[in-house]
Amino acid sequence: MIKISRETILQLIRYAYISLIGYSFVFSGLYLLVDILHINKSVAFMIIYGLSYLLLYFLQLKFLFKTSHTKNKLIRFCISIFAFYVLANLLFNIGVYLELNYLISTLVTIVLLFPIRFLVSKFVVFKS
Repeated sequence: MIKISRETILQLIRYAYISLIGYSFVFSGLYLLVDILHINKSVAFMIIYGLSYLLLYFLQLKFLFKTSHTKNKLIRFCISIFAFYVLANLLFNIGVYLELNYLISTLVTIVLLFPIRFLVSKFVVFKS
């Protein structure tokens, strides 16, 4: 049986909280761009997701892993973000292609990527 440390559990709780903030930004930003400003769904998704990843780096760095910025962490973050950005756009657009509502497609993308992003952040990106 795998034993999860108290620190990891606390990080997972903080990660969920930070993600809630980030995804609130994603959903409200998408609503603004798509429903109010009438920007193409895919373009709006790319813009909002890109901005949310910038916010995510600083929140994870300072509040989740409580570490300092280094060049290597930023490089690893950028590589992981690029990979997740491509994957998120692929999953989102598959959902749109399948005629899911764009917000439902966003939710499915979030649910699928959430645990994988935490693990990559903890064990690859912000690893000292």
